[in-house]
Amino acid sequence: MMIRPFNYSDADYQSLADISNAVWPDRPSVPQATKEHDKRRDPKYYFQRLVVESDGEIIASAICGESDWTHVPGKFFTMIQVHPDHQRNGIGTALYDHIVKDLAERSPKIFESHAREDRPEGMGFLEKRGYKRTMRDQVSELVVADFDPKPFGWAADRMAEIGVEIRTLPELEADGVDWKEEMWELEHELLQDVPTDDPITKQPFDQWMKWLTHPAHIPEAYFIAIKDGRFIGVTSLWQSLAEKDKLHTELTGVVRGLRRKGIATALKVRAINFACDREARVVRTDNEENNPMYDLNVRLGFRPVPAWWTYRKELNNENGDTPT
Repeated sequence: MMIRPFNYSDADYQSLADISNAVWPDRPSVPQATKEHDKRRDPKYYFQRLVVESDGEIIASAICGESDWTHVPGKFFTMIQVHPDHQRNGIGTALYDHIVKDLAERSPKIFESHAREDRPEGMGFLEKRGYKRTMRDQVSELVVADFDPKPFGWAADRMAEIGVEIRTLPELEADGVDWKEEMWELEHELLQDVPTDDPITKQPFDQWMKWLTHPAHIPEAYFIAIKDGRFIGVTSLWQSLAEKDKLHTELTGVVRGLRRKGIATALKVRAINFACDREARVVRTDNEENNPMYDLNVRLGFRPVPAWWTYRKELNNENGDTPT
């Protein structure tokens, strides 16, 4: 067995997808999705991929690095995947120990990871190493064909009453609206109210723009609520690169002071109608379990599937030693 750095070749990317598909058969992966993610990571933050080879075959992978989403100096995330045919042979432990040793010179203060609640072995791996659960993200799915729009017919009328219009990015561009910087600022403002263990880091504008060139981005499914010429809310759907009949909801939110007026509902209904027109099978999203947006999703017909737990481990000195 040999642990080595990921070489960013097509073969290595394919191996990552193969391992992920074996570990998570209900979450198909394709090499392109990982490639596109790597192309858009902010290079100023430390990030590394590792793989484990045995007899020339990649049988496990890991990532570790600094979060560009909630950056805190000294905080590092880790994620390890071992092919089911090679689990319970100490490979995950060897990878984890390798990562901890490698990060020691960076004086880590916090380790963070995630585990899905229907995989007790993953949760146990982290808990055995001193990680504590900090947040539960409830994943939910809407079977598009089951959506009944009738109970939400009021939403469009309500928007007309309060002077809110919902536009897509192509519509704004057709009208000559310079939307990019205002949208960048709006999304960061809305993200401040998304439950997280640490504050959301504001992406540089050019970094944020990179994600709008992602092949999963659908401009026609990027819906912006506007009142008196001001952007006040947003929701968007992104295409799964692995499953052409599946869409993912990204950030949905409305500015403070204009919530509880049906704007988020109107935005979500527009997005679901788009999914219907596109003949999507499923729309998937996730919310921290106490986020009111989850309750809205349930009312719209989303149903829970296994949730993900955030795990966190606080370290107690500049060398990153584990508390005793």
